[in-house]
Amino acid sequence: MYRFRRYIYSFLLVGYVLQALSCSNSRYLSDNESLYLGNKVKIMDTFVAKKDKSALETELSEAVRPKPNSSFLTVRLKLTLYNIAGVPKKEKGFRNWLRNKIGEPPVLGSSVSIDGNNKVLNNILVNYGYFSAETAGRKETKKKKTHAFFEVKTGPRTYIRDVYYQKSDTSQLAKDIVDNESKSLLKPGDPYNLQMIKDERLRIDNILKNKGYYYFSPEFILVDADTGAGPNLVDLIVKMKYSEMPRNAYRQYRINSVTVFPNYRLSSNSNRNARTASDTLNRPRRIPKGEDTLVFDNFKVIDRQHLYRPYVFYQAMQFEPGELYNKKDQNIALNRLVTLGAFKFVKNEFTPLKDSSRNLLDVSYLLTPYARKSIGGELGGYTQNDTRGGIRGSVSWRNKNLFRGAEIFTVKLTGSMEAQFGGGSNVRRPNAYNAGLETNLNIPRFLIPFVNIKPSGMYIPRTIISAAYNYSLRAGFYRISSLSFGYGFNWKEDIRKDHKLYPFNITYVRTDTIDNSKSGQFNLSNLLFNGIIFGPTYEYTFNSQLDGVRRRGNFYFNGLIDLSGNIVGLAQGASQEKPKKIFNSNYAQYLKTQIDFRYYYNLTPKTVLAARALFGYGYAYGNSSRLPNVKQFFSGGSSSLRGFPSRLLGPGTFNERYLRGTDSLIEILGDIKAEFSVEYRAKLYKFIEGGAFVDAGNVWLLNDNPTFPGGKFTGSFYKELAADAGLGLRFDFSILLLRLDFAFPIRKPWFPEGQRWRFNDIHFGDPDWRKENLFFNLAIGYPF
Repeated sequence: MYRFRRYIYSFLLVGYVLQALSCSNSRYLSDNESLYLGNKVKIMDTFVAKKDKSALETELSEAVRPKPNSSFLTVRLKLTLYNIAGVPKKEKGFRNWLRNKIGEPPVLGSSVSIDGNNKVLNNILVNYGYFSAETAGRKETKKKKTHAFFEVKTGPRTYIRDVYYQKSDTSQLAKDIVDNESKSLLKPGDPYNLQMIKDERLRIDNILKNKGYYYFSPEFILVDADTGAGPNLVDLIVKMKYSEMPRNAYRQYRINSVTVFPNYRLSSNSNRNARTASDTLNRPRRIPKGEDTLVFDNFKVIDRQHLYRPYVFYQAMQFEPGELYNKKDQNIALNRLVTLGAFKFVKNEFTPLKDSSRNLLDVSYLLTPYARKSIGGELGGYTQNDTRGGIRGSVSWRNKNLFRGAEIFTVKLTGSMEAQFGGGSNVRRPNAYNAGLETNLNIPRFLIPFVNIKPSGMYIPRTIISAAYNYSLRAGFYRISSLSFGYGFNWKEDIRKDHKLYPFNITYVRTDTIDNSKSGQFNLSNLLFNGIIFGPTYEYTFNSQLDGVRRRGNFYFNGLIDLSGNIVGLAQGASQEKPKKIFNSNYAQYLKTQIDFRYYYNLTPKTVLAARALFGYGYAYGNSSRLPNVKQFFSGGSSSLRGFPSRLLGPGTFNERYLRGTDSLIEILGDIKAEFSVEYRAKLYKFIEGGAFVDAGNVWLLNDNPTFPGGKFTGSFYKELAADAGLGLRFDFSILLLRLDFAFPIRKPWFPEGQRWRFNDIHFGDPDWRKENLFFNLAIGYPF
């Protein structure tokens, strides 16, 4: 208790000192200067809807320049360090480093231009259609500290009365624009918005690019705003800047030839870098030999070293000689070449034929491959929230072009060790050791016998063939050996939708106990499985965040179906009373499904409300009386219920320590799972984020089990949900997000009904309560 208080007092003392130093920053300024602390923008009239007012005020406030010195919890640490360092006497040294590298010079009140910022804010408002907006700003300085205040009167907003396209223009280009007028983003009745006008120009440009107008640009489109349409109304006239358009912008271009250079090398010579693919091809000192050029389908491959088979590029190539240039086909080709994973750089060039009357383009794909072979390694540590922790590492070797078909072949050796270091458990669990060897062949196409499938989306489909051996040891108790093989496919409909189908999976598991004299110390009955697991799996993922569109709300969904032994079990007439075997081994027969739904709602630009609902169900039948332990569900831990020990919650109302006063279970598993989480996330500083959360959930068994009384799923399952609450910090270092969460239980389902909410038990100052109930979760990434 004394140590805990000492940490709290030390933290408060450091905070007080930093706050005091921060408050004294203004004393370093000259008498006629002040420290700029920020601004406030207030909309004074009522023309802006209440629901939009706060967001507009925030946007305007963020546009004011300059920005004040950065701060965290009101402490301007960088400015404080700048002032503490003083003026260095040497160009190098600690003081110079502290002042100029770590510190931040003061932002002065005199640097804030009220007139300049008034113009900036007015421009923003005009762009939103507030044509009569007025902004009045002022600066207030007290005790050498300056704030800026801006009062805004937006006036009424201007709306679009009508949108006109130049239908009198008889050119083919104008006709192609008018033909798509119904899809315009500019709608009568909508408010005037400059960004929407820019988006409309891009839409028209995209339509024309897909009709062969390779040299067209959105800069050639002019949208005139006629404010004489009436009070607070505007007419928009969409027309071409014919006087600025070059002759080739009017022309529709067709494809002449398509050539792939799969071994293109970037030169370090700047003059060489300036050359185009056509320059490279037309250089008289290097003419490709006949054996360097291979013709496949409707494209050519120039590969002097014969590194790749031509069919590698068949799925990527979209253009055919004679067809109109199409931007969509161009993007599909580039995206598929990038997602092949074999090329470091992918470049696309279009060269017009010298005969300008023919309007033809030669297409070149310049591909710079990765190193064919590579070796890598990883080493890291991890912790569970119940004082368990360990280290794990891996070494991998990779070949990115195994059979000259851009196949990625990986061999990976893994190992880990986990031990318990003391803390909140009465029994020390045995150390766990794991070693494994994995091989994976990733083929960039559907590999299906006698079937040839050319995909239609933006992404290359993949066939995955894998084999792995894994050895796990619980020191002194049992060891598990498993051998697995898989054959399946991974493809994307678009960037948001991902499919994984494994029609063939087989895993052989063998479990051996080591020392029967220790069998009474731990209950291993729910962890032991011997036999074969085989059958198909299918997984679908939808993530709306991946398309890059800014929305207030985003969805994530993941669904999994996992089957084993179903057809064989039916064919053999397997039952739990008379189990059957294949290859002289028992096999599992079950069906399992899991769905994970998440919703992210952006409350403000810096705050997000995230929610998750996860459900899992497994049903063993026929040849199996229960699911294999590797297929069952668990609850509790850093990505589950964070206020309960990892994998030790449930099932149902069961709690071994409460019921029997023992801790003999290493893991607790169930056939049914339900979890719910709500988390509020707020950015506190540039890379620091705070979080407040509530989790609820549990696991249950499908059938009665005397080892776990109260664990069976019933209609009153909702009364058996555990719940926790907590606070956390997240440090976003770009390459990883480090998460620190503190959580504690607020509902314990193993207590009698009416006593399961445990708010009255919460005593942060009690060391015994903290030892049993306060869980620290250290993890990488968000929990969901």
